[in-house]
Amino acid sequence: MDIMMFIIFLVTDLFTIFCFQFAFSSGYRYQNGMYLGVHIPADHKDDPDVSDLITSSGQSMKHFQIINTLISIAICFINFASIAIFAMVYCVWIFEYCFFIIMLNNSCHKKMYALKMQNGWIIESQQKKIYIDTRISADVGSSPLSFKWHIVIIIAEIAAFVPYIADGDTRYRAYMFTFFICSLIVSAIALPFHIFINRNERNVYSKDTKLNQIINTTMKKYKGIALILMSLLNGVAWIYMALSTYISGNYLGTSFFVYIFVQILNVFGIFIPLFLAQQRKKELLASDTAPIYVDDDEYWKSGFYYNPNDTHLFVENRIQSGNYTLNYAKKGAWVFSGVTAALIIGCLIFVFAVLFPLINLKEEITLADNGILTISAGGYKNEISVDDITELKLLDELPDDSFLRTNGASTDSYDIGRYEGRTLGKCSLYVFDGYSPILMIKTDDTLVFVNSKENGEIEKLYEELNQ
Repeated sequence: MDIMMFIIFLVTDLFTIFCFQFAFSSGYRYQNGMYLGVHIPADHKDDPDVSDLITSSGQSMKHFQIINTLISIAICFINFASIAIFAMVYCVWIFEYCFFIIMLNNSCHKKMYALKMQNGWIIESQQKKIYIDTRISADVGSSPLSFKWHIVIIIAEIAAFVPYIADGDTRYRAYMFTFFICSLIVSAIALPFHIFINRNERNVYSKDTKLNQIINTTMKKYKGIALILMSLLNGVAWIYMALSTYISGNYLGTSFFVYIFVQILNVFGIFIPLFLAQQRKKELLASDTAPIYVDDDEYWKSGFYYNPNDTHLFVENRIQSGNYTLNYAKKGAWVFSGVTAALIIGCLIFVFAVLFPLINLKEEITLADNGILTISAGGYKNEISVDDITELKLLDELPDDSFLRTNGASTDSYDIGRYEGRTLGKCSLYVFDGYSPILMIKTDDTLVFVNSKENGEIEKLYEELNQ
């Protein structure tokens, strides 16, 4: 399990870094009359000041990427020591990486903009103009790839959950519901975004209308493929897990690994079409004999888009290739960003609150004078009245049953929290692997299995409870 987790997160980390490299690297090449998202006249693009800034900015980005690549690899090794510590450190790292790489790139952009303004490199004929191609505007909503495919996928995802509502094993219903909701959210996001692409991919690149149509259709096509692949592979991962669990009547670890593998393929399924789209766009623009350059750098000078005259909330991000950004002149952008930030911070707090008690996990077993037995570990607790105990039994190992974790933590070292057995039903486990005996405590409505790392503690407890 540790090795598999190591491989999954290592691949995820390296691919995440590669995606950011792809998104930002184009800014360091002179394209569409720009460096780092700032319009620089062609006759000044090789000036020493410009070249020095591009070189130093590129080196800063390169060093940042190398350092974070090494950090991400090192973090994955923590998984072998403690999965709880690994999860917390990983969350902090991924948040730090995403935040600071955007800030670093924006800092380089602002330096280039300051250099441009310092030298007065403003072409009045290009400044703040808006070009409209009526034939492109007429194609709003059209696409070579229909967004309706997402609806088909959503229906299939819902159908895969129906057996768990009808007559599925109730032990897995809550577990499968989590995977189902996650799958449905992905498709629910992809659907409106596909519609958004169809409506808003109508940019004017050239005075040649035919070329504009080809580029916009090409971008709609490839981005549509990426979104449909995202929905499809995500749906396939969920449907496979749902059906394999329902048919076998048991949750298998192999199903989870297949699910993770398909989700990793999903990442490539999203990235490859977007990469091909950018390559095709470059080829088409390179053949353009009548390009249009609009110097609207003033709206991007902070590294973020701020244009009160633009009615759009989402616009194509000029600083991060192939991405979209918000127009922060709109209140909706601040609301969206605020809600997103609150969700991220909330998730981080939740992760830390859940995982922190699992670091250096300690078990406490106390039998009070009033006859109340308290067992707690990792934030989970059971209180049992001795008078309510109907059965006590010392076991060499856990019963031969299929235990499903419903709310707890399982590692190669322990199983702590709430579980449900195929035959035993709901129960609580406070079990450290490799230690025996295990004490089974049963009441009319409670079943607890507990052992201890301390020699003789469980035997002593058994004797006290039997008195």
